[in-house]
Amino acid sequence: MAVKKIPKNIKFEEALSELEEQVRLLESGELPLEQSLEVFKYGVELSKLCAGKLETVKQEVEKIVVDGSGDGYRLEAFQDLEVK
Repeated sequence: MAVKKIPKNIKFEEALSELEEQVRLLESGELPLEQSLEVFKYGVELSKLCAGKLETVKQEVEKIVVDGSGDGYRLEAFQDLEVK
């Protein structure tokens, strides 16, 4: 059995939902060993895809920060923001 292919234009929410379904299948304990392995491999690929999409969004997120002078605003990249 070949590992299921992930659609190229799958949205994050769809991939996450599909990943959750794969986890449910594995946790059920009802799959034969070979099928469990294929489901696991597919889940790993979905996990990588979700992580990649999150990383891409993280890099694109910008936050409006009040400029120190109080005169305006500046955009600051997500990774440059301090966690408080």
